[in-house]
Amino acid sequence: MSSQKQTQRRVTTHTPALFIPGGKPALRRAAAFLSAAALLALAGAAPSIPAAAGPDDGKIVTTKGHVDAPKAYWDEQNGTFVLMNEANPYKTGADTYELDKTVNWVGKGYSGRDGKSQYTMTLGDSPSLAFLGEPGQTLYMAPHLTSGNQDPIWAGLGASAKVPTERFRDGVFATDILSVEGPGRMELFRYNPDDAPADVYRMLSSSSNGWHSWLLDKGSHTHNTTTFTRPGRYVVTYRTVARSTDGRIISSKPSKLVWQVGGMQPTLGDGTPTAVPTVDRYNAAPVGDLDTAKYVLSVAPHRLDADPAKNKDADDKLSDITFTAANKNLKGTLTLYNNGYFLTDLPVVNGTATWSEMLGSEGSQLQAVFTPDTSDANSAEASRWISHKLAYEPGKAESVYSDDGNGSWPEEIPDEANTVLSTEQYTPTSMDYDVTVTPNGNGFSTVEVRFKDPKVRGFMRGGFYAQDDPVYPYLDLEGSVEDGVARFTFRDESFYKGTALRVKMLTHPDMNASASTTEVAANYEPGTKYTAHGALAPDSAPIADAPKPAPVDPSPSAEPTVAPSAEPSEAPSSEPSIAPTTSPSEVPSVPAVPSEPAPSSPAPTTPAPSSPAPANPTPSAPAPSAQPSTPGTPGHQCVPGQIDGRAKISHGHLDIQATLKDRQLSVGLRDDSGIIDADSTVRPLDSVVWTVSENARRVRTERMADEKLNFMGPVGTAFYGLPQTQQSGLPWPGYNTQDIDYSQLRGPVRLHVVPKVMPQGARFGMFTESLNGADVLLDSTTGKTTIDIDYATHAHANWVFSEPGQYMFDVHYSATLADGTEVSSPVQQLAVAVGKKASDACSFETAVPKDPNAESDDFSGVRRVDSATPGGAGGNAGSGQAGQSGQSGAAQSGQSGQAGASGAAGDVNAQGSSDGSADGSAGGVYPGGVSGGGTGGGSMGQSGVSASSGGAQQGGLARTGFGAASVAVGGALVLGAGTVMVLRSRRRAS
Repeated sequence: MSSQKQTQRRVTTHTPALFIPGGKPALRRAAAFLSAAALLALAGAAPSIPAAAGPDDGKIVTTKGHVDAPKAYWDEQNGTFVLMNEANPYKTGADTYELDKTVNWVGKGYSGRDGKSQYTMTLGDSPSLAFLGEPGQTLYMAPHLTSGNQDPIWAGLGASAKVPTERFRDGVFATDILSVEGPGRMELFRYNPDDAPADVYRMLSSSSNGWHSWLLDKGSHTHNTTTFTRPGRYVVTYRTVARSTDGRIISSKPSKLVWQVGGMQPTLGDGTPTAVPTVDRYNAAPVGDLDTAKYVLSVAPHRLDADPAKNKDADDKLSDITFTAANKNLKGTLTLYNNGYFLTDLPVVNGTATWSEMLGSEGSQLQAVFTPDTSDANSAEASRWISHKLAYEPGKAESVYSDDGNGSWPEEIPDEANTVLSTEQYTPTSMDYDVTVTPNGNGFSTVEVRFKDPKVRGFMRGGFYAQDDPVYPYLDLEGSVEDGVARFTFRDESFYKGTALRVKMLTHPDMNASASTTEVAANYEPGTKYTAHGALAPDSAPIADAPKPAPVDPSPSAEPTVAPSAEPSEAPSSEPSIAPTTSPSEVPSVPAVPSEPAPSSPAPTTPAPSSPAPANPTPSAPAPSAQPSTPGTPGHQCVPGQIDGRAKISHGHLDIQATLKDRQLSVGLRDDSGIIDADSTVRPLDSVVWTVSENARRVRTERMADEKLNFMGPVGTAFYGLPQTQQSGLPWPGYNTQDIDYSQLRGPVRLHVVPKVMPQGARFGMFTESLNGADVLLDSTTGKTTIDIDYATHAHANWVFSEPGQYMFDVHYSATLADGTEVSSPVQQLAVAVGKKASDACSFETAVPKDPNAESDDFSGVRRVDSATPGGAGGNAGSGQAGQSGQSGAAQSGQSGQAGASGAAGDVNAQGSSDGSADGSAGGVYPGGVSGGGTGGGSMGQSGVSASSGGAQQGGLARTGFGAASVAVGGALVLGAGTVMVLRSRRRAS
């Protein structure tokens, strides 16, 4: 290079003027003049510049745990929504924080059990994943659930139980992504790779207007996968919106949440950013001589260690970004950018800095800004530098050099696929839509709703409804309208036969149209094709049911018959159609929700958070019912909403929560259902009963054929399941140790779930299901009743009950303190009523007291109850005097004995509860075969064949005591990847 060219480059690129990114030259000169004194002070006095200070340092960093952000709360004073971040950043217990004062960080994370990557997702060839990218493409990921630890972060979104949905049109409120500013694309979804083609449920997207909105349910939150195509800093602008019943738009203010994807973890603070902006550091740094500095910025595929044991999973997906300098004593800060967006700050030590990053499968432009540490004698005169753009392509190595001079300031290059959501109100040009149900030929079917106006935005809901339950379906249809079309693919289960399939179309609050419900089939036949027509209701229409034409049901062997069309101008359809039933949705009238105070922000000088709803409420017993008692089972009085004085919880979010205070463990039920109290409340397990409706009926399918799950019984087994993913109309239980400081412990916290009362032949267990496979936690066939929880977590489960009836469990937590002291919470009893008859019963079998002399938790003390007599055993059960037990029936061959419940302060006898089971218990079900009914001697071990009258034949109906039901052998369901609790039992030894 000629000296003339070198001199010219120094003149044009080394000018010690103030740099203002994007500023005009005149503004730059003015700012330089006005700031001369400050610059001299900064440069001449050489203040110490932070070694690594990203733009979000000082914010409340939410990571390495479960985070709900955004979570919508209701501000009663202002009559609107407030968006918060619910997390546990200070490890002092979950709390809520103003959204824009927080940052979600997704770093590298690996399973604590098998070391597999929990921060990357490489796409398979499933067509359902096409919206994410090409097969083989690797994405940055915040998983829906972590395994063995909490790395990197598992996030969701949700809404407070106190949101007054009765004030909203059709009860609808939604969270919108208004925009995403960042180097790539962002997607939120649920994914279960074993359930293709119904393996993906999309939720939110940065690149599709149809998926910019997510329909919320009050008192709920999600566990979902979040992916990013490139690492870097993303700023996501959210709002939560509804339309009032009088037509007004109710919206939160647009609120920003930063997702820092990759890079170093931001520094935790109180919500006030503390970082010196990079441009200020650059302007304060000396100009120096870039020719002699010989800075080099490089990117190359990550170099794996020669020892495979030292490499981590997904290390082959990494790239190494390296900075070097001629001065081997140089210190300073290197700020990296990806497509112009902040990626990370790195400390430069001894003239070098290196960062290994998963840059993704798409090309991008990297840049660096270097500022020397002027407080260090060896770096005080070093050159600042803005690198030229460094092109990244997967698998390739590239470099840029300082002797080529300074580049331009990093300029943000948005991903072209990202879109901005319009918040303008819209009136559809047509309210009409068509519904089709199409079998896919592989045991799955797809519901499609197609609007005549492709600009309609909204949500598809509905499902398969039992004839006696029009409120909660067996399966929730779930989808958003994209370009006028909504689709939902489902496994076409046999037990949907005879149900009513209804599709509910709910409009986004920005739409000037109201919801409608279309009955597609009044008597559904699996594997059959259906068509129907529906129409949204104009906003001026009353929200009430329209007249309901008689539906035309299909023949099991043919498609539905053609019904006359009401559309005068449409061409005849080649597909059979059903006479439509369309009506605006009904919004149930509910009492006004008590007002919720507006959340206050954390004080800027202290990390103490504020919360609009307490995360650890004071324990509370259920409020007494004001309704009079009514006669019920002899010896008992029925109280609406209760079973034996326990308040019923039929749906909503629940956690079996552990707390550690003053060296004492406690267990309670965190209740977010809103059924008993509007606020989140921690109450005793002893005070409630979970009621599980018939909508929980499921079948074990081939995708659950992992041999680890053989305790469930054979594939094809029917059971009752509470899904890991929240489903309307069912309890959504999990366990929670988030508020425990594990530094006070030696080893795990242990959750003990010990069955004490179960229906004859029932079994149970618990397992997690993730992308890495199944992990059995509880198993009644092996006597495993304890879950070791190695870290503070909040996990949900699929609970599966093999038989309808009444279940009772002893539940407690235990742990070892750091000094070796063993601590245990008092035992509480969890009651679960499974099936309609058990849920409608007036009373519940009293549980067998825990044996204080038992060496370990096992199932030897399980009392079997005949679920044909809910509320007590025969004879004089429960009528004993103080200190005396009721009569205990003698067990006969093939017949369960009557378990006598104690009178006041009396004992409880469980004699005969399993005697005679070997010869045929009442509807009992055991591995290897189904026993005979209660009146005959049935032999065991014959595969699925009953030996007596009343026994269930192979593939037939199992006798349960509540009448015939399609429940033969216990099983479990993974309704989306995650934790599953399975309820089974084994025969008590005689």
